[in-house]
Amino acid sequence: MEKEFLSLEEELESFKGQWFVINCNSGHEDRVRADLLQKIETSSLEDRIFDIRISKSPVASKNNKTIDKNKYPGYLFINMIMTDETWFIIRNTPGVTGFIGSSGKGAKPFPLTVEEVSRILGQQSEDKKAGAKGFTQPKKEKILHTAEFKLKDVVVVKSGPFENTEGQVTEMDYEKGIAIVSVELFGRITPTEFEFTNLELAYKL
Repeated sequence: MEKEFLSLEEELESFKGQWFVINCNSGHEDRVRADLLQKIETSSLEDRIFDIRISKSPVASKNNKTIDKNKYPGYLFINMIMTDETWFIIRNTPGVTGFIGSSGKGAKPFPLTVEEVSRILGQQSEDKKAGAKGFTQPKKEKILHTAEFKLKDVVVVKSGPFENTEGQVTEMDYEKGIAIVSVELFGRITPTEFEFTNLELAYKL
């Protein structure tokens, strides 16, 4: 896993710009990304905007098909050189509501470090591995998972990109053994999926 993170960091560092987070309408990330790519091409900004990513990972749907699910709805990750022109074009793309880390009123946002972006996008690789392993065998019967915590409890993440991060449990899926935990991301509270086995109770509320 450590080698994968190092490889991802090297890839992210290879781009010439800095990494920023765009906030967009939740559920429209692919459309907004496509619109941004079109604007980059028509405005000849390929020398200032280098990469746009959506953090997706495979999950099992109700009919046992594998689908890609956005781990962070409403967020896009963009590598770019921040100028007045690039800021204006991106900010005024339909579906984009702003940059994370900007105080508004024309203020430029602060960039993320490569380590921070690697931590977020690295969750993809971990989930893809788990997904590939889990989807090779169809479920023959429903198995309900158990957890030492319950809804509204505060838990701590045991391993992975969010190791030692605390958050409150907002949803629990006992069939899949997955909990939705509100963790702080980019200065905002963001619902994030974790397996029961990767969480432990911090304290009850």
